[in-house]
Amino acid sequence: MAEVRIKDIDEHEIDTILAEDIDFEGHLTFKKPLMIKGKFKGEIKSASSLYIGEKAYVEAATEAGIVSSKGRHKGNIVGHARVELFSTAQVDGDIATPDFVAESGCKFNGNCNMSGAAKKDGPHQQPQAAGQQPAASPQAGSAPPQSGGQQPGGQQPQSAGRQQPPTQPPQQKPATPQGGAGPQPAGQQPQQGGQQQKASPPPGGQGGQQK
Repeated sequence: MAEVRIKDIDEHEIDTILAEDIDFEGHLTFKKPLMIKGKFKGEIKSASSLYIGEKAYVEAATEAGIVSSKGRHKGNIVGHARVELFSTAQVDGDIATPDFVAESGCKFNGNCNMSGAAKKDGPHQQPQAAGQQPAASPQAGSAPPQSGGQQPGGQQPQSAGRQQPPTQPPQQKPATPQGGAGPQPAGQQPQQGGQQQKASPPPGGQGGQQK
């Protein structure tokens, strides 16, 4: 297997260099590539490239676009584009970067995360339609949903599509004719209440008349 070699950069291409006799402590930010050859302690944050010299000592939480180290670094490193460790580099801390290159002979004590920075807003949620209310999640101990369209208050559910027939009024019995007359035999007309049936005159003249 071929040995991994990292391309070295010319110092003349670097805009700012902290010399070996510089001992700096604080918060360091920069917009153009920077190299540290001396000692630095604090915090480094930049979107540009950071180069650590072979005799440099950096103790900081470092975040930059590219972190390329030949010296010693103590603290976590975040490289948004790439992290490079030469054979003389020594890192004590965790590294988070999408691209990690290390030469044989370097020392790295920590964890390496290459999945990218974790999102702070949690898992992605699908947007809801305008005006749509979120579905209420069932609470613990709530009663199960009623089956078959059961109505509250103890009422019995009605079958789907079937209407309850209207209540029929009770049938009234036929009125009894006045005068105490009972039911008439079949074929006879009922008498009007309060009227007596007239007797038919006997044949041959008026009955009950004397000459």
